[in-house]
Amino acid sequence: MTPRFNTKDTCLLYSERGVTLLEVLVTTLVLALMVVTVYIGIEYAEKMSVQNYRKRKAIMVASGELERQYFVNKYNGRQDQEYFQVFSNREFILDYVKKDIPLLARLSVSRARNTEFNGADQYVYNAIVTTVEWIDPASHKPVEVRLREDYYLKMGN
Repeated sequence: MTPRFNTKDTCLLYSERGVTLLEVLVTTLVLALMVVTVYIGIEYAEKMSVQNYRKRKAIMVASGELERQYFVNKYNGRQDQEYFQVFSNREFILDYVKKDIPLLARLSVSRARNTEFNGADQYVYNAIVTTVEWIDPASHKPVEVRLREDYYLKMGN
């Protein structure tokens, strides 16, 4: 049995002396495709990061308003009366789109009095809903964050 390659020759390909133009074009195309793919990924990640930041900030504003409503109602001096402050469309700066261009959002608080039934017992509570709304500058679509907290009324002394 004879070997496939001549073991005395150190070079298997005699006719290849340099890189052809086709190989250079294919390599350039592959590298350009990789750069474009990485760039698209970075742009998408930045867009999602900004959206998540704005939603997180809106959640913190809504949560802070719920805490403020709880504090005002708990320490009002008379627990038999409710001091929930309901309002709508209070504007605040959520973020800055560019250096001097603010992104305005609207904060609203609503209250609904409800009753929960547990067997023969009834529990009266206030459902406080805070809503933060804004228009996303990138997609021009409305975005809304809504949080709800139930405050049960104190019965008796």
